[in-house]
Amino acid sequence: MPDMSAGLIIAMPLRRWGLIDASMDNDAGVETVNGNRRRADLARSIRRAGWDQIAHWTPGVPGSGSWPPPDDIVKPKLTIAQWLLTIDVLERWAAAADRTGRHDTAAQERELRELIISRLQEHGVHAH
Repeated sequence: MPDMSAGLIIAMPLRRWGLIDASMDNDAGVETVNGNRRRADLARSIRRAGWDQIAHWTPGVPGSGSWPPPDDIVKPKLTIAQWLLTIDVLERWAAAADRTGRHDTAAQERELRELIISRLQEHGVHAH
């Protein structure tokens, strides 16, 4: 069993990270109100990692940091536990997108999910 706190970088275009960020925002909101506080906190930690590593925002400093162009390749480093939550959250919100007729968004989220699963498997992490 891999160390769940080990860091793993998965490169992707910023546009794809945006899907992760939006899904984590949705998930944290739902779980804060109706569910699992630990899951909400982990989702927020994933968003913060993106802000810190990709946008280089400084907490409490208005106007600090900025997102690179959407097609730039970014290399977020998350823990295995964070990546596993990411694949779960992407599937949850892809299903919601399908239910509301946003099939293109659902397809993009599932494609990203498969990329992450593939990278995790390359590092000996069994994810579905």
